[in-house]
Amino acid sequence: MLLSRKLPIIQKSKLLYKGHIKPLSNYHTLCLSFIIPHGSTDMWIFPMKKYAFNYGSSAALFMFQPMRIKFLFLFLYSFFHIKNDIQASLPIQLVYSSAIHLSWACFPEWALTYLAWIHTSLHYYKVVPFLSKLQLCTLFVTHIFTYILLKKYETDDLSLGGSWIPIVIGHIMTNS
Repeated sequence: MLLSRKLPIIQKSKLLYKGHIKPLSNYHTLCLSFIIPHGSTDMWIFPMKKYAFNYGSSAALFMFQPMRIKFLFLFLYSFFHIKNDIQASLPIQLVYSSAIHLSWACFPEWALTYLAWIHTSLHYYKVVPFLSKLQLCTLFVTHIFTYILLKKYETDDLSLGGSWIPIVIGHIMTNS
């Protein structure tokens, strides 16, 4: 128990309650501006009933839960979502996801790097062939808009009480 309280990921999560004292770095802003819009492709790729049900049920189930419960479920959903980043047998996928999530527990900064440059890139590799030029242009503009928005707000404004977590879970459910 004492060891788990000293994990860097636990220390980082405490910032969500206290707020950050410094703004996002340019690198973190760039990573987040690449990660955040990638879920918007769900509305172009999947039938409306599927993504509406997944995002709606996720919001209904998780929006008003305590932050710890939201993060617990985010971790569980993420664990099973990240395994799909490699094509292998289920045991190898689970070992892979375990290793990725363990690295995030020890080095939380790696989570943004992995999600931006590996996970989101793999997502785009799968979906870009199905997007129209207008959708690609819209996605590009959304990345720029997200970057500008993240630069404008203070970091402690960005946690939004974890209200972004049901959206992420909705994306994971839609892509599973």
